[in-house]
Amino acid sequence: MEHVPPPAEELALLDRELAQLDARRAQLLTRRAWLVSALQPQAPNGPRWSTPPVGHGWGPGQPWGSAPRAPKPSAPRSAQNVLLTLGGLLLTVAAVAFTLVSWGSMGIGGRSAVLALVTLAALAAPAVLLRRKLAATAEALAALALALTLLDVYAVHAVAAPDADGLTFTAVASAVLAALWTAYGLALGKLHLPLPAAVFFVQWPLLLGAWAVGAPAIVVGWALLVTAALDGAIALWGKGLGVRVTAGIGLAVMGSAALLTGLGESLTADGPLGAVLPGALLLTAAVVALAGARRAPNGYAQVGGAVAGLAAVAAVGGVLRAAVPGTWNVPVYLLCGLALLSVVRARLPRSAG
Repeated sequence: MEHVPPPAEELALLDRELAQLDARRAQLLTRRAWLVSALQPQAPNGPRWSTPPVGHGWGPGQPWGSAPRAPKPSAPRSAQNVLLTLGGLLLTVAAVAFTLVSWGSMGIGGRSAVLALVTLAALAAPAVLLRRKLAATAEALAALALALTLLDVYAVHAVAAPDADGLTFTAVASAVLAALWTAYGLALGKLHLPLPAAVFFVQWPLLLGAWAVGAPAIVVGWALLVTAALDGAIALWGKGLGVRVTAGIGLAVMGSAALLTGLGESLTADGPLGAVLPGALLLTAAVVALAGARRAPNGYAQVGGAVAGLAAVAAVGGVLRAAVPGTWNVPVYLLCGLALLSVVRARLPRSAG
């Protein structure tokens, strides 16, 4: 039979075991505190870590002259972001109000000096904030700086170049802003706003420049196609999700506009010679789409391949359509599509057996 000790003896035994458990728990807590302190970054002139003293029946304890530091309380990140966003919006509204209300009461020198100083301060502040690891505040001030640069463009046009053509000035200003925000975004790589903003400004110089000089529709189509090709390159090799998404949207919009321009010019051409230039635009668009499809992910590659095929059919079919009677227009495009399909099938590998 199992021996059952008397209650007094059993109580003494339980007290000894509980005391051992308390001692063991104290050793484990001491060891944990030392490990937490050792994993935290040390001050430049702080004491070096040494082997902690050995506890009773356990390994290293807490280091000499150190104590575990409790984590500093911080506000929720979402609340900080909301407050910073509201602060940035208020600063932007204040800057717009100053420009629109107080602009007429100041001289030219005062206007330029105030806006230039505020813009430079807003552009320089994010660099300081990033060094202090205040990324959200830096993003808010970068957004304010973006709005201020747009106000600077308006100020330059209103004061320094009031007689300049609006489209020409906007095209040049877009190119300057694109270069400025590209350099700014590359210099401060931790900011998420500057590079997508630069991609947005890239969309306009060629298109607005073509409109400003009164270029024909085919030249506008080429401007759209070159911009779309640049967007495609940025979407493939750009840095950051925001940059690639912005470039992808620009590629879809500018590329579609270029294809529609070329197709419209091809369908309204008077003869085969008149359809050559739109056909060249469509054929170049097909080459660009095919080159992008070869490097794009699978889903986008299929879309690019389909666009390339349709553009090639429209390019060749448009020239042939202009040389045949109107009743043969649809068969001409169908024959071009079948010819392209046969070429593609001939290049596919044959299955074994």
